[in-house]
Amino acid sequence: MVLSQQSDRDRILDATDLVSLVGEHVSLKPRGREHVGLCPFHEDKSPSMAVVTHKGNAFYNCFACGAAGNAIDFVMNFHKMEFREALKYLGQRCGIELRSMREEGPKDPATSKESLRKAMAAAAKFYQRCLQDETLGATARTHLNERVLNAQTREDFQLGVAPEGWDHLARHIEKLIQHSANSTDKIARESFEALGLIRSGQRGPIDGFRNRLLFPIHDELGNVIAFGARRLDPNDEPKYLNSPDSPLFSKGRTLYALHRARRSIIDSKHAIVVEGYVDAVALHQAGVTNVIATLGTALTKDHAKALQRMAERITVVFDPDNAGERAADRAVETFLAVPVDVRIATLPDGLDADELLQRPNGLNDFNAALANGEEALSWMVRRFKANLESVESMSGKQQRLQELLRKLGELGFRSVEPLRKSFVMNALSKLTGVPVRTLEQAMPQARAELKLNETAATQTIAPQLVQEPPSSPRHKARRMAEKNLLAAIMADPHAAQVRVQVGTEGLLPISEAFSPEHFERTDLRQLWSLLVMRFESGSSFHVQDIQAECQEPSLKALCGELFHIGSQRNEHMDASEAVRNAASDFDKFLHDADMKHNANHFMNSADALARLEQVRRGGHNPTAIAKNMRNLNRTETVAKASADLS
Repeated sequence: MVLSQQSDRDRILDATDLVSLVGEHVSLKPRGREHVGLCPFHEDKSPSMAVVTHKGNAFYNCFACGAAGNAIDFVMNFHKMEFREALKYLGQRCGIELRSMREEGPKDPATSKESLRKAMAAAAKFYQRCLQDETLGATARTHLNERVLNAQTREDFQLGVAPEGWDHLARHIEKLIQHSANSTDKIARESFEALGLIRSGQRGPIDGFRNRLLFPIHDELGNVIAFGARRLDPNDEPKYLNSPDSPLFSKGRTLYALHRARRSIIDSKHAIVVEGYVDAVALHQAGVTNVIATLGTALTKDHAKALQRMAERITVVFDPDNAGERAADRAVETFLAVPVDVRIATLPDGLDADELLQRPNGLNDFNAALANGEEALSWMVRRFKANLESVESMSGKQQRLQELLRKLGELGFRSVEPLRKSFVMNALSKLTGVPVRTLEQAMPQARAELKLNETAATQTIAPQLVQEPPSSPRHKARRMAEKNLLAAIMADPHAAQVRVQVGTEGLLPISEAFSPEHFERTDLRQLWSLLVMRFESGSSFHVQDIQAECQEPSLKALCGELFHIGSQRNEHMDASEAVRNAASDFDKFLHDADMKHNANHFMNSADALARLEQVRRGGHNPTAIAKNMRNLNRTETVAKASADLS
């Protein structure tokens, strides 16, 4: 089974265009032979992630947080998928049937992500059929007709209805369970319960949603992960219900319609944020396809992070009432620490977006409102001024100011780009008469920054005591020689086919010249072991192939780092010559008798003989035996030199 998954992995990596894959989620720009963009794995404010696809490579690497890997790693980390899930998704994306999946069949428990996705998809299909039903969907269709949402739009967004009654979905689920009883693709009641779609009632399972128009909420892959449910009876409360958070769904991290708007947002570099499901759907129907909506909650830092990696400009359009203005205030505060152009658009005559679109020239009026949007910092200062003027006492004004500073501090305002921060602080100082320095001192530090500082403080000493190498220039040079050798190979693995001069032993293949024990750094030792296996197999490879063998994320990042170091040096030197020079430099350290204290890093004679015996028992491999003999000779030579010095 491992072999089939290995084959699946290689086939999928070969078939996946990494720039296209990453570009579906991140706005990438060409820079030289690479593409760069904001890293989606940390709060990136300037492009620090590179996607490398030249010379047969296909990997990404963030120079800030160290995120790195191949296409499978990207999908696993971005979409929080397991390895098998990521393989399946990429396989479907590029039209490859996975041998491993075909052989194994499903083994997931009822509450696994795969089973939960199946349950959500089954529920969405049921609700869609109910909307089309002459009787069950009549009230919901009337509501949609009033909103002028046509049949194609309803299908595109998979709109549905939970019928009036206690157990329509529950009874449908029981039928699905019976029909799948003898199938390898079984349906489990527990999956629907875990998602809040059904729950226990006095007389058996009952539906979680009843008499509500349903808006399926999708992840960025287009899978249904939750529902937004709007009441059809004006007497029902609340007006909107959302699915509960689950392994598939987090309200504070999800944006409605992002799966349909993502490509348009990336292409236009502009995201429009509205407050309601109907507003978003109506705008898409009108041809404004770079629109997403919040899920009845305030915009969060996770929302801001998701939009920042795709857009350079964000326009917030919230309802023109007090609640909408407060939501816009929170949006401005959230985006304040994000280096994007944020504007607040106010629609005319107190109308929602879908109401405005139903008027003659409504789309033109909407576009005009976008064009006249107010810059976020100007909005914030104006709103704060009005808030400040609404109280007369000094204590009241002080309280208003402290509340604003607290919010800004929690949102990470201290780390905002200096010019933007200066503009805000000067404006606040002018309004309040409080010096900028005093305002800055009064602003609390964000919790995340405090944790980061505490962590840094605890880590600045321990690594020096346990892990950091000695500070002597010679020892640092030895470590640099190790790194340079691997960098030269990672930059151009084909160049590693050269033979290198090793001491008095003449020219040797690179895989025989050095063993893992010659490397002091544990991570470099692990990488060398992986490289040697590739060398001895005789197969060609690229950086992403080595990354695929790495279990630790830090090793994947190191592969990317070494590639860039080696590539920069190869711009001024032939790749093969770079490998020879790096090997020569490293070999000098191994044969320098003055490095007596490093002798214990080499394999002792007994261990080398034991390894040689192990190789013999492993079968016919003359190259490996010869290599171990040479390593044994080198070990004895260095040990003898060290003994002579003592």
